[in-house]
Amino acid sequence: MTRTEYLSELDKYLRRLPEVEYQEAMDYFIEYFEEAGPENEKVIIGELGTPKEAASEVISTVLGKHVTEPNKTPKANATIIGMVVLSIFAAPIALPVLIVIILVMLAIVAALLAIIVAAYLLGLGGLFLAAVTLFESFSLLKSSLPAMAMGIGTSLLLFGGSLLAWFITTTLARLSGKGILSLWQRIIRKWRTAK
Repeated sequence: MTRTEYLSELDKYLRRLPEVEYQEAMDYFIEYFEEAGPENEKVIIGELGTPKEAASEVISTVLGKHVTEPNKTPKANATIIGMVVLSIFAAPIALPVLIVIILVMLAIVAALLAIIVAAYLLGLGGLFLAAVTLFESFSLLKSSLPAMAMGIGTSLLLFGGSLLAWFITTTLARLSGKGILSLWQRIIRKWRTAK
């Protein structure tokens, strides 16, 4: 890795720091490399560790400075919270956290799909039951007219409930699909801007 590559990758990790701290950190590393000279680039990179390790150390230092600062304003508190989140994702545990987030999202999608499929099957079962009840109610014509009327009413109620279940499920499926798609697009957009 060359000095330029190192500083470029370090810049990517430190970009979310507040502007003043970001500029101070980048100036420090640039000056450090310049003082060492091109012949000592490999030694300096070995001392500093990977860009991610160096960025994690800088973020921790800046966070410590902000936490111990007196007279915190709400904006300063928000900055501290942001840096805590940033330091968590700059740490080596970022990959497992990302994997857990993705797995949780996939579990939510699977649960939504299971609910949608179950609701569709319930509606289909209701339609089948409505048809059977309607057929059976006509067989009661000779024995009891009120029983037949009750059977027809029940079958119509089942038919209407099944159609309502399908309509609601279809609407929820569309909204869930749009929501999940929107969430993935937002995550991808943030990931691309972070690069």
